[in-house]
Amino acid sequence: MSDSQITKRALAESMKNLMEERPMKKINIGDIVEGCNMNRQSFYYHFKDKYDLVNWIYYTEFIVTIKDVPLHSWEIVEKICEFFYENKAFYKNAFQVTGQNSFSEYFIEVLHPILTVQLNNVFKNNKNVDFYATFYADAIRVSISRWLTEGAAIPPEKFVELIKTAIEGVAAYIND
Repeated sequence: MSDSQITKRALAESMKNLMEERPMKKINIGDIVEGCNMNRQSFYYHFKDKYDLVNWIYYTEFIVTIKDVPLHSWEIVEKICEFFYENKAFYKNAFQVTGQNSFSEYFIEVLHPILTVQLNNVFKNNKNVDFYATFYADAIRVSISRWLTEGAAIPPEKFVELIKTAIEGVAAYIND
């Protein structure tokens, strides 16, 4: 592992520890660098801001691990939910921040292209696939965020099964 990777990991661990204790909006760069005995300059050499750090954590800890794994659409959602469940305090906190550069927006940026590919297989040559991908990405984000905020009392596989049943049930009803 390079020095740069070691530094990024140390900053990430500091941020994760802080987000276990308090809301992200109450964490500043000074807190993050203090937690890993670094200086602000080290932080800004690697990240634009704390939101960039949170997005990097998600990318390196989850997206990189699944990007080359061929998954069916429901498997993708289930893997996402399992990951969030294992890290629920961190992602509950991350989802509470909204707006530009937030994890919530980044999650949509990552999820949208995945859904677009899946939906292109469902809606062959349909000019509205981008709309559908946006609709489902927003629905999944809001559902996951609410699930985490409410304590993720339902295990991830059951939570995904409920989402799947809701979508497929409406589709079956409409097609009757």
